[in-house]
Formats: sequence, structure tokens, C-alpha cells
Amino acid sequence: MVDDIMLSSPSVPNRPASTDAVIINAFVALTFERRYAAIRIADLIARAGVGKSTFYEHFRGKDAVLLAAMQPILLALATAASGRAARSYVRDVVGHLWDRRSTGRAIMDSTAAPILHRQLANAIATHGGRAGADEAVPIAAIGIAGAQLAMLSAWLAGQAPATIDAMTDGLMACSRLWYGDAAS
Repeated sequence: MVDDIMLSSPSVPNRPASTDAVIINAFVALTFERRYAAIRIADLIARAGVGKSTFYEHFRGKDAVLLAAMQPILLALATAASGRAARSYVRDVVGHLWDRRSTGRAIMDSTAAPILHRQLANAIATHGGRAGADEAVPIAAIGIAGAQLAMLSAWLAGQAPATIDAMTDGLMACSRLWYGDAAS
């Protein structure tokens, strides 16, 4: 998942991974060592072994790296919210988050939380077929993203005990919020 990015190309043995993957892997490693707010671009550059100009050719900043690292998780949440996700797919992501809950808690409690909320709302609108490229994100998508992130945050912090299966079901139930049908 997020921290399982290959460091070498699977199709070409001994070929280095893409620069994006190297930078994302460096970011993930740093998130296990320090708070999101304490990670600097200079730290990412040093850990990834790339130059400053190379970094900026690939990412606009630390937030962009975070979003790239979180993309598989955001995609799973967005497809769950659309009602089109396979339960096993969402469950695998939820299990992944639980296994890395200390890092998840730190990110959810950081300055990155609003960035993730906005990106998830955009993804939910797109996957739910409710917004075009030039349209505003529907309020329902913003609410669903907030609901999913609040559930995950409380769960990862131990404030809302639930099994991985129960959390998966809760995240997938958010799809009913599109239609205002909490009973179905």
C-alpha cells in the first residue's frame, strides 16, 4: 500500500524506481520518524537522495508528496463512498490503516488533515459521478469526506472501538449519504 512502493522496477531488474516513488518512499519513512509538521523539504531531498530542482520537477511541495503517498487510501475511501467498491478492497485498506495507526493518527491530527479532506471530497465527487472538472465539489461530497475521516480519526485514536470489518462497513455505508437514504 502506501509504504509498499517498489524501490526497483518490477519489469526491469536492477533498474531504479521512478523518482516519484523514491521521494514518496522517503516521505513515508520520515512519517514513521517524526510528525508531519516536522518534515521539511530538505529532509525529503536528503532522504531520497535527489537534488532540490529534481524534487520540484516532480512535486510542488510536501503536501503534494503526502497526497501522492495517500492516493491508494483516498481512492479506496472515494470508491467506498460511491457505492462501487468491492468490500474486500476497502477492508484491505482499512486493515492497512489499522496496522499503521500511529502514523495515521499523526497525519489526521496534523496540518495535513484539511488537505486530505479536500482531496478526498474531490475524489468522492469524481467517483460518485457528481462533479465535472470545472464544477464545484458538491456539499454532499464534502460531508461524506468529513464523515469518513472523522470515523477513521476516532477509530485510529481508540475513541471509537470497532473491528476492521465494522469500520469497513461504516465507511461503505457513507455511500447512502449521496441519496439521503440512511435506511437502505
